[in-house]
Formats: sequence, structure tokens, C-alpha cells
Amino acid sequence: MFAEKANDAEAIKDHVPKPGVFPPEGAGIHHNGDLVVSDPMNRRGALRKSQHAKRHYFAMLPYGMVWYHGAPADIRDIPPGTHMHGRFLLPLEGEEKTIPISEERLKQTPTLRYNHAILLEDDASFYSRRGRSWKVLGFEQGAGPAPRLKLSVEPVGPEIEGGINKPALFDIDDGTRVWKNRQLVDKDQIKPGQEVQVNLTWGPFDSMATTDVWLDEESLAACRKIQRQRHLRLIRSRFLPGWVDEVKNNDTGGGEVTITLFGGMAPVLYRELKQGKTPKVCDAANTLRTWSYHQEYSVRGQTVEWNESENPPLGSSGFQLRVKLPQMLEGFRPGRIVRLKGPWTYVLLPADEWLATPEEFEVSYKLRLP
Repeated sequence: MFAEKANDAEAIKDHVPKPGVFPPEGAGIHHNGDLVVSDPMNRRGALRKSQHAKRHYFAMLPYGMVWYHGAPADIRDIPPGTHMHGRFLLPLEGEEKTIPISEERLKQTPTLRYNHAILLEDDASFYSRRGRSWKVLGFEQGAGPAPRLKLSVEPVGPEIEGGINKPALFDIDDGTRVWKNRQLVDKDQIKPGQEVQVNLTWGPFDSMATTDVWLDEESLAACRKIQRQRHLRLIRSRFLPGWVDEVKNNDTGGGEVTITLFGGMAPVLYRELKQGKTPKVCDAANTLRTWSYHQEYSVRGQTVEWNESENPPLGSSGFQLRVKLPQMLEGFRPGRIVRLKGPWTYVLLPADEWLATPEEFEVSYKLRLP
């Protein structure tokens, strides 16, 4: 459940994630770019940082978290072209071949080897969750062969690793969604002195262009609420993910499993699972895809212990529970991934989301590059 400890900065950066142990703080590298490839079922994709940069392919770690509009999200929620910030680690132990990279490409771009994401978030989430906003300075008319209108801003708040920490010019036009009082307004509502949040995407000649500008907290909060509700609907039908810390098998069948739930979920989901006291548990792959009809091939258990820890490591919720089960499935082993159903509506998933054969489990571990 706890994070692995490391002292040397370089050793922390090159930490190799292991099943059943959360990485130490500072592991991996920061990288950002537009989401240009997305595989929602297997929680994978690629970022493109600039016009000529190599695509940075990645797989989400099992406990990898996604944020959109400041709320928990899933890869499927992120529109193509959205500029994202991420924390990328070396491949999870045993998944070194998940994303194939040639030695030649690694020599050209060594950072491509950091291809397992523990965190991925859009600009509005990345900056607002760290206490950063943008102060509007005004508009400027860009020059050059393709002049574009620019929104001139300066950062307000703390300096952020991997962020823009100096005044900036963002492309803006009539395609930009400008939000005020929870409504779309014209860009002439943007005034000097306002503090705003923005979402960005790639602009011509490697500029940064605005997709959204929020002029008040009320408008961003409305978008955050919509995204939160979308994610609640997703998790209540797909179940809360976690991994097995410990297993105790009874002599006459059944047993107990101790499970740590992953982080990045709305607090209400953990409360519902705790209060329900009889979670159903099913086994899953590192992609979080479950085995066959996850509602049918799961075991109803009884929560006999619930522990909470303060300041959990990144990736962990800090919630650990011990569940008594009448039947033990193959996937109930230390370090393996499971998903837990709380007192939520019965739902059967589309067939392309679950795995029905050992061969499908094997295929799901390998990213097929476009």
C-alpha cells in the first residue's frame, strides 16, 4: 500500500514501478503535449508536444489518474487535440514491451522511455489545482506570414514545474469558447485585469491556441460538475479499481483479501463503498479491463475492516479494506488488480470493454501503434 522509498534524486527519477507498491514522490518526468492518439478501452494514447516532435506514446499505470476541467476523468473524456500535462515513469515491471520503442528512437529522444503515466490532466486542472490563474493584459495582433489575434496574459500564483511561468501570448479567435456566468459569450467580454483559466491546444507555427477561456469560477465550477457526474456514472458501472495487498485462504474454501483502492476518484464513491459493506469483487487486468461479464463473474463479499491513512502516495486513495469472500478467484493474488462494486445499479458492459479469453488479456497489454 505504501510508496517505495528512495533517497537519490536520479534513482527516484528512474524508479521502476512494481506491482503492489506505489512509486516514491518525484518518480519519472513531467511531459506535456496535445492528446493526438487515444485508446480509451486500454487507457493508452500519445501526446505531441510540437510540430516536429516525436509522439510520446504512453500507457496509464493501473493507478494512473486523469483530470479534466478540475474533476476526475477517464481517457475517453478527453477530446483529441487537448493540451495535457502528465507525469510519466519507466514501464511497470513486467510491461517493458507494452510500448515498443526502437533503440534509434530512444537515442534521438531518450525521454520516450518514460511511457507509463501516473497522472494526466488538462491545463485548467493542472493550473487551478496548484493555485495558478492567468491575469489578462489585453489583446495583441500577431505579425508574420499568418497574423493571428493573441490573448496576452501573465501568471498569477506559484511557479509550477512543467508549467508556463512567464507572460505568454495565446492564439484566440471565434472558435474559442468563452465562458461567463455559466454561459458562452463573445470574446469581447474578456477585459484587462481579469483572472482567468484556459484550456489550450496546438496553434499554427507551434503557438499555443485557446480552446476555452473561463472568466469566472462559477463557469469553471459548472464544467467541473458536469465532468464529475460523467465520471461518477462511469465508475458506478465499471467499479472502483484497486490492487490486492494480502490474501488469506480458508481451508474449506473462500478467504479474505486486503485491498488498497486507487486514488483520483470522487470522495462520494469511497463513502458509498464503505457504507455498503457488501462489495462485489472482480479481477481485472493492468488496463483495468475486467474479466468477461464483470457483474456476473464477481464475488459478493463482506467488509470486515476499513482503514484510512493520511497523505497517501500519488496513485493511492489512502483507503484499505479487508473483505471476507465465500469464493476466491484466480485474480485474487497480491499485486493483482481488482475492481469493487458498491451499492450501485446493475449494469452489463459493452463486449469490447471486457476480456473473455487469456489471449485477449495478452493482447490488451500491448499497444498497437497507428
